Amino acid sequence: MIIVLLCLWVSAALGYILRRHPWHWVSSMTTYIIWLLLFLLGMEVGSNRTLIASLGTLGVESAVAALFMVAGSCVAALLFYKSIGKMKRESAETGNPEKAPSLSHQMKDSLIIVGFFLLGLVSGYSLPRPPLPADAGYITLCVLMGSVGFSIGQNDEVRRSIRRLDRRLMLLPLVTILGTWGGMLAVCALIPRIGVADWMAVGSGFGYYSLSGIMISELRGAEIGTIALMSNILREIITLVGAPLLARWFGPLAPITAGGCTTEDTTLPVIARTCGRALVPVSIFHGLTIDFSVPFLISFFCSLAG
Repeated sequence: MIIVLLCLWVSAALGYILRRHPWHWVSSMTTYIIWLLLFLLGMEVGSNRTLIASLGTLGVESAVAALFMVAGSCVAALLFYKSIGKMKRESAETGNPEKAPSLSHQMKDSLIIVGFFLLGLVSGYSLPRPPLPADAGYITLCVLMGSVGFSIGQNDEVRRSIRRLDRRLMLLPLVTILGTWGGMLAVCALIPRIGVADWMAVGSGFGYYSLSGIMISELRGAEIGTIALMSNILREIITLVGAPLLARWFGPLAPITAGGCTTEDTTLPVIARTCGRALVPVSIFHGLTIDFSVPFLISFFCSLAG
């Protein structure tokens, strides 16, 4: 994994150096690589009859993990919100309110990801698996990390967001991380058949379902990778559907911590409407910061599990 992480760091540095010359096609390439890797993950799961037989159990375990991820991060958000004092909440709308995007529109990328995984699942189950080089998944993962790092390096939004932030809110990504880990420790007690380090690796996806599912599959096998994929997709769905309730019960920072990595893109519209436009820079900074931490934290916990 040192090589994989080097791909991330070196490409991020290269992207930063070339930030004045945007390579927009890299983002598109990242999307296609993720589709390919999720299809391959589906094939691996589909070709494993034992794993197919336990998909129902894995689904329940993934749902439990997702609920505790969100609960842990929301409780942490509430405690943090109370510790820094009440913040002025600005209305998310000015003038005539706009119609909120539909759930299917907001989840378009997630639905496509699920589609490629299911396509691979069906293919792996019904067709002979084509011969692939033993390190095909590893090489593709390195390419993916390179494209992700390059895109992050070229993104100036973090620096812009920092300049607009209440400095206390720069700690929010850490609040999300610690809250999620707290929730996953509870899952460890409820579902002890999976080790603590594996559950912590699953939680460290923070909603980045594609990358976490792929990385954990490569490092810990298809079963844990499938749980990571499903639980982090469910985390995003819970945030999209439940943001208003989370804000009411746990305060205005809760939908941001619940969304994890997705608060820079997928869940940003619902966060803007629920929490107010004043928290949009916080949401973007939060998502991008956690986004960058995912590969390192997953690698760390997988190394402990190994």
